[in-house]
Amino acid sequence: MGQAIQTLTPKITKAINWIQKQSQAMTIFLNLATFGLLWFGYSTVRRVTADSTKIAAENAVNLVKFQDWLGFPSEADFQNYVIDSELLIKIANCFYFVMHFPSMIVFLLWIMVRRIEWMPQVRASLCIATFTGLIIHLAFPLMPPRLLGSYGFIDTAKVFGPDPYSLGIAKAANELAAMPSLHVGWALLIAIAAIKILKSRARWLILLHPILTTVVVVITANHFWLDIIVGAILAYIGWKIAFKYWPIKKFSQIREKLNQVNESRQ
Repeated sequence: MGQAIQTLTPKITKAINWIQKQSQAMTIFLNLATFGLLWFGYSTVRRVTADSTKIAAENAVNLVKFQDWLGFPSEADFQNYVIDSELLIKIANCFYFVMHFPSMIVFLLWIMVRRIEWMPQVRASLCIATFTGLIIHLAFPLMPPRLLGSYGFIDTAKVFGPDPYSLGIAKAANELAAMPSLHVGWALLIAIAAIKILKSRARWLILLHPILTTVVVVITANHFWLDIIVGAILAYIGWKIAFKYWPIKKFSQIREKLNQVNESRQ
């Protein structure tokens, strides 16, 4: 048994090292595959729920009532505080449509170039959080506040611009997927990962990203408070699961145990 362990240890260690030290080409491929799967899932949910406008509207009304019952402040009131600042609203509209995908792409590129050993955990957490969110989109189609004008919400993109929906983006976007907020979920996931990976005190500034994203999705009437909360919870759970159970970490633990056994027999 001891000889078998001594023989297998170098081979297992070599395999683990190969997995942990992925080539950039493999990382790029896996990242592209991840985004491809996420987009395929998003597009599929959009097509399946395309005719769920009535259900999504009813869900939105019920959600507003439920939030009122919980004592949450009205998002419309929050929006009214800043609605007179046209410049601020336009900046918020641009932030909402521009920052979502690019910020995640830039973050993944940084991980790939500077912290590639963290890529499996980051990629797994992104998949866990996003695919769970898509399942909720499918099971609970929800109209965003901006489409509930009768409750005092204003569609800031349509009123103030820029309005990407008028440029045809609506064909690719799922407008009945307010629950959960993947904008907030992704922003928080980036912040959690960056805080865990980096060591400098300045790393805490990354929390501004999910905070600003939260403010933006509310004042642009794209999400309700509960959308934000659920999106944040999914990001946190996705990170915790990926960090704790991702196989590479297990492989490292196995390698350490094998090395300890090997050393004890020498």
